[in-house]
Amino acid sequence: MTAEIYDVYDQGRTREDIKAMNLRDLQYLVAVAEHKNFSKAAEYCTISQPTLSNQIRKLEAYLNIQIFERDPHLLRITPVGAEIIGIAKTITDHAERIRGIARIASRTHVNKIIMGGFPTLANYVFPEYVFRLKQHFEDLKIQLIEEKTDALIQLLRERKIDVALLALPVEQEALEGLALFDDPFYVALPYDHMLADRTSIDVDELIDQPLLLLDEGHCLRSQILKLCSTKQVSDDDFRAASLETLRVMVKHGLGITLMPSVAIDEDESDIRYVPLSCHTSRTIGLFWHKSHERAKFFRSLAEIISYKPIR
Repeated sequence: MTAEIYDVYDQGRTREDIKAMNLRDLQYLVAVAEHKNFSKAAEYCTISQPTLSNQIRKLEAYLNIQIFERDPHLLRITPVGAEIIGIAKTITDHAERIRGIARIASRTHVNKIIMGGFPTLANYVFPEYVFRLKQHFEDLKIQLIEEKTDALIQLLRERKIDVALLALPVEQEALEGLALFDDPFYVALPYDHMLADRTSIDVDELIDQPLLLLDEGHCLRSQILKLCSTKQVSDDDFRAASLETLRVMVKHGLGITLMPSVAIDEDESDIRYVPLSCHTSRTIGLFWHKSHERAKFFRSLAEIISYKPIR
């Protein structure tokens, strides 16, 4: 980044002084402020924690002020630090927009989008979404990425993918999106289970049932644990890598699980899907980096692919 950008904020310093404050340091500053932790910020910036800390200290020394109050258990931003970080974020956002404009000008990514989705959703909606988008944008090239939620958020933040399907809420200041649909949960039971003929099932009735769950890292696992309470699930319970594995386990009478409506096959005869009496669901949205130069286009994509659950 050239020195002229900083002249707006500091007319009193010489050109050589201004060069001591570069875009990379401002990116580090914003990362620490957003993660509120030096180690996490360093990991996000793909540098070592000592290097990041040293650069922040150099910046504080150069400005002759303290931006962060460091405590072994808590990181605080000083009042003047908050003001500086606000300007730094504006500068880094503008720099990203400049890169975006350049990408558009070179037409490298104009007719291509990279769309991400998490495993318990992607398999079931990607084919339909690609079909709908191709009807509206015949020449659009669509690359599909399947990752867990945390990985998708990181890829969006780093602008390595364009959009991602995520379950709300998504508490990331750098991202924005639109809700697409509500995806209700159903209790998946063997066809001969004592609860299989019920019209609805209360969550409390699942307490003594062998509940099959996905492995750590799946957002659906977290949603189910939040709904059912971790006290009802032991560490010895079976953990699957996919919903299809859970489906097979249920078919063989090895337990029950909660299944999102998009994953339900109404033609199955070995499994009964019974709604929860509390009508619990997850809300799915399409998200992108809010400084993305194609944000307006992504909003139109969200309207096109708005998906209606099968039930």
